[in-house]
Amino acid sequence: MNLINSLYLGFFTIMIFSTVLWLFVYYSNLDKIKKDPKTRDFKDITFLVPAYNEEDVVGETIKNILSLDYPEDKVKVIAINDGSEDGTLEELEKFNDSIEIIDKENTGKADSMNVALEQVDTELVASMDADSYPKEDYLKSMVGYFEDKEIYGVTPALKLSRDSTIAEKIQWAEYIYQIFLRKVFALFNVQYVMPGPGSVYRTEFLKDTGGWDESTFTEDMEVAFRLMNSDHKIENSTNAEVMTDPPTCFKDLFKQRTRWYRGYMQNCAKYSGMIGRPSGGTLGMFLIPLNAVWIGMLLFLLLHTGYGLMEIVYGWANTYTLLGYFPFDFSLSIQQLHFFHIFILFFFSMGLGTIFLSLYSANEPVDITEKKTNYLSFFILYPYLFAMFWIATFFDLLKGERQW
Repeated sequence: MNLINSLYLGFFTIMIFSTVLWLFVYYSNLDKIKKDPKTRDFKDITFLVPAYNEEDVVGETIKNILSLDYPEDKVKVIAINDGSEDGTLEELEKFNDSIEIIDKENTGKADSMNVALEQVDTELVASMDADSYPKEDYLKSMVGYFEDKEIYGVTPALKLSRDSTIAEKIQWAEYIYQIFLRKVFALFNVQYVMPGPGSVYRTEFLKDTGGWDESTFTEDMEVAFRLMNSDHKIENSTNAEVMTDPPTCFKDLFKQRTRWYRGYMQNCAKYSGMIGRPSGGTLGMFLIPLNAVWIGMLLFLLLHTGYGLMEIVYGWANTYTLLGYFPFDFSLSIQQLHFFHIFILFFFSMGLGTIFLSLYSANEPVDITEKKTNYLSFFILYPYLFAMFWIATFFDLLKGERQW
C-alpha cells in the first residue's frame, strides 16, 4: 500500500469513527434530544440587539422578541444603534414605549453589546442579531436549563429564514445538520460557539469576565471558549428555534466564513493552554485536535481530487490528439470496485442517516422531493466549499492582509 492509499485509509477511518461517535452519543441520549427542563420560575432576562445598517430587518426582530410567549414584565430589550448610516434608528424609535435605545458611534458589535451590558440588571442576558427572529416559544425552551447552577449558557436551534439561491440551499442543509451536531456537542460538553442569534447567558458571568471580547473576529466563539475554560457548562435546546437571514451569494458567504475561521484560529491561539491537556476538558483534549485533523483531511482530499481530475482530463486530451476520440468508459465491474469505494459508500450512507436524524432534531419534515437541491448541493459541494474557505483563510493570513 503506497503513501496516498495509506492516507486515504487513515482519513476514512477517522471520518467513520467521528460519525459513529456522534451517532452513539445521540442515541445514548435520545430521551434528552427534544426534552427541555421546565422552569420553576420565569427568570428576568434582557435582550441585547446590536444593529448597524439594519433598517430592513430590525423592526421584525424587535416585534418577535416583544411577542414571545413569556411574562412581559420579565423581558427587557435594549437595542443599540451602532452608528448606522440608514434608517435603523428611526425603525428602533417606533418601539420607544417598549424598549430602551442606545444611539452611539460605530465601534462594532462587541463594543455595542458591552455598552448595553452595563445597563443590564436581570439574572439572564441574551444576544439577538438584528436579522434574526425567535419563534414564540423559544425562550420557554431555554430558561429551564438555568435551574442547574452549573449551566452558564444555552444555545438555540438556528434555522434559515429563506433558501432561494444555491448558496442559501447549501446553508439551509448545513444549519439543519448543525442543530443535530450542536445538541451532540452539548451532550459531549464541547460546544465552542454561542451564536449571536439567540444565545442566553448568566449576566453575572459576562460582567465578571469583561463582557464580549472586542479584539476577536468572533466574539460569540470567544465567550464559549471562555466558559469552557472556566469549567462552566453550555446547554442546547433543539426546540428553541431562531430564524436568521443567510448570505445570499457565494461572495458574501466566503466573507462570512473566512471571518469565522480566522476567529476560530484566533481563539484556539488565545486558549492554547486548553489544547492537548486534561485541564482543557473534552474540548481541548479531543474536539479541537479532531477539528484540526478534519480540516487537514478535507484540504488534502480537495487538492488530491483536483490533481486527479486534471490528470484524467490531460489523459483524455492526449488520447484525443493521438486517436481522434475521447476514451470515455464508465463501466465498472465488481472486480474493479476498489476497497476505498466501499468506504465512500458506507460513509455516504451514514451521512444520509445523519441528515435524517438532523431533520428529526430540527423538527423538520423529511421532504426529499422539495428539498432535493438542498441535500444534493450540501453533499456534493459543501465539503469542497469548506476546504476552499480554509484555503482562503490561510492565504489571507500568509499574505498578512488580515491580522489576528
